[in-house]
Amino acid sequence: MATERISIKPGTGFDANNKAHIEAVLTKVAKTDAGTGWSMQSHDPETGTLTLTRQSAVTQVSKSKERGSYDVGLRSGTKPADGDQVAAHLESDPRHRGYVMTKFEPFLGTATLSKLSADAQRCRGAVAVALGVKAWDVQVTNRPDGGFSLGLPRIYVPSKHDAKLTEVAEQVVGRDGWYVQVQAQALTAEIIPSEPPTFPTAIGYPLERLPTVSRERTPFGVKLPEPGSDTLEEVCIDWSTQAFAMIAGTPGSGKSVTLNALIAGSLAAGTELVICDIFDKRMDFTWMKEWCRDGGWGAEGDVESLAALSLVYEEGKRRSEIIERYGVTNWTELPREAALNPILVIVDEVSGLLVTEKLPAGVPKDNPIVVAKTMRNLIRVSIEDVISRTLAEQRAFGIRMILASQVTNANTGIGPSQKAKIGHKILQGSNPSKTARTQAFNSEAAAPLVPGNVRADVTVAKGVGVAELEGQDPFVYKTYYAGVEDYRRALNALNIPKSTRPEPTAADIARFDPSGEAEMDSSPSRLADEAVGYGRGSKPPRDESGLTGAAAAAHQLKVAEQAVKRTAAVAA
Repeated sequence: MATERISIKPGTGFDANNKAHIEAVLTKVAKTDAGTGWSMQSHDPETGTLTLTRQSAVTQVSKSKERGSYDVGLRSGTKPADGDQVAAHLESDPRHRGYVMTKFEPFLGTATLSKLSADAQRCRGAVAVALGVKAWDVQVTNRPDGGFSLGLPRIYVPSKHDAKLTEVAEQVVGRDGWYVQVQAQALTAEIIPSEPPTFPTAIGYPLERLPTVSRERTPFGVKLPEPGSDTLEEVCIDWSTQAFAMIAGTPGSGKSVTLNALIAGSLAAGTELVICDIFDKRMDFTWMKEWCRDGGWGAEGDVESLAALSLVYEEGKRRSEIIERYGVTNWTELPREAALNPILVIVDEVSGLLVTEKLPAGVPKDNPIVVAKTMRNLIRVSIEDVISRTLAEQRAFGIRMILASQVTNANTGIGPSQKAKIGHKILQGSNPSKTARTQAFNSEAAAPLVPGNVRADVTVAKGVGVAELEGQDPFVYKTYYAGVEDYRRALNALNIPKSTRPEPTAADIARFDPSGEAEMDSSPSRLADEAVGYGRGSKPPRDESGLTGAAAAAHQLKVAEQAVKRTAAVAA
């Protein structure tokens, strides 16, 4: 760094020890061609000569000029706060035309000027704003592919700044698909041009791999590739981390397709199956009915669902005794001779099975409509109770459960207390509302959104959703698809055992039906359409009022009470 000196004679009366005299001289010098930045070095009282000095602003060209940059010396006394002023001065100097200040080191007395492209300057400015630093604190060079290499300031923190750097890459210097790779310890980053990741229009279930599906990890689709990649990573529910799952999504979003994939993989791995659903939706699962465990087909309605769920709960109690007897704490720790198969319980259309009906106001309690609603409500409350007890008590017994519903909130049967017990949460659909996301996920803010390029393509968006699974970061996925007949052929080829009586028996239904409307008979199933029995094709006998079961009993009680009142009135 060069030092400049000038000598002047301030005239008689000048006192070198008087600060006011010195400031007056420096002000007068600043108005001449000598300029500013001078300070007093010495004064010779004999000759009356005053020597002023300053650090020169003449550029010192370094070897780096060939690379498009060079260093310049700063004036003595330059402070960190002077950065903007120094940058403006240097960049406006004709001697540095086309160069910008890329380093500012006032304590070393130097600044670096570099030639940057307009794109690089735009990138540097945007990154500086994103990180909250000065432009010269960010180093930028152009990449051959059109991206940028960055040198980051010491204040960089991944959790605080990565999202902002991505915003710069996607919305300022690039477009959707551009991404950022950061080496946090080295304080370097690359902004890389790329097309946005996407899915194929359809992803077939790898049926040939069904024989190798793990009992603990059930696949159901693939994850959206990372930026710059087209690798489709398979996604699975890991039952070893949590035994319960929830799938939400509006009609047509693909819930049944996802459930089919999970069911097929579970059956192939030796898991026993239970299906519960409302009567009108049973056809979604009829293809797998024969693979349900004995009494596991509860898809004919609420009473059948209650029976199937209650049988599973009883099985859980039996398993707890086995686990206690062997002195272990989990079903997976049992010895080979006492090994148990996991049981997967699917509860579809949860709201239809759990949400109670509003009783009409002003209608007598013994009215057949009120009685019927009351009995149905009793069944639904019982279903909710057995589900709650299963979730709370039986996670260590090999009982797995998936609750599926269009909406997941207290009004639809899956309130906060239920969701707190469920570790795996899946929201089917490419563009759910924020309310749906908030209700589905533990942390809506942490769950990624389905990218716009995926949402915009109807064929690609089909079967897409977001998953928040226990033990994994939330991700965007697309579910596997296979036709029902394809699943049937693949599962038949594995010789998976089939049940001869998948429906709950009439005795089981009567045992668990809290309404008292189910009658025991000798038929093997309440669903059998026989002349004798109370299956769906026949009806229990009615009394003279035309009512049955609890409704008939309530009516008869009311008639008796009225008769007593009439008798008392006559006697009076």
